[in-house]
Amino acid sequence: MKLLTLLILLASSAFADVTAKETRITVSVTQRGFDPDRIEVPAHQPVTLVFTRKTDQTCAKSLVLTLDDGKKIERELPLDKPVEIAATFPRAGTLTYACSMGMTKGVILVQ
Repeated sequence: MKLLTLLILLASSAFADVTAKETRITVSVTQRGFDPDRIEVPAHQPVTLVFTRKTDQTCAKSLVLTLDDGKKIERELPLDKPVEIAATFPRAGTLTYACSMGMTKGVILVQ
């Protein structure tokens, strides 16, 4: 009986670890803009967006992510260095991300 209890505890612990893992989404910044420029993420689950600028031939040297409450997350995008933004989006909707000039844009669809 003790062995069965131990196995159940181990199994539920492993399941909790798997379900708690976050989704990582990689976005490249190229001469054509953000790639991909449309991202789908689940609501209520942690995600990490990883932006890497791969060219100097773009205005997207910084990133502005506008949240559904109007708040903004702003990050510099140094050349060839990944920049991580960890977030949990609380509700379904459409969010935008763009360069600081608003010329290069992308969309996050929270489902």
